[in-house]
Amino acid sequence: MISLLNMALLTLLAIVTVGVMQQRNLFGVIVLAGIYSFLMASLLILLDAVDVAMTEAAVGAGIST
Repeated sequence: MISLLNMALLTLLAIVTVGVMQQRNLFGVIVLAGIYSFLMASLLILLDAVDVAMTEAAVGAGIST
């Protein structure tokens, strides 16, 4: 079950990455970067790295966007 969730999150991360690369609108890139940060924090929580996930959420979604 956990590996299925990991694969789903990694697939979504790849899709968002391609979306960021193809986006021409700056606001769209910022929104997708926030989504990427949220997905990465979720993946890190599943991998039992909660401290790293909290840092990713704070830096990725809070400061970067």
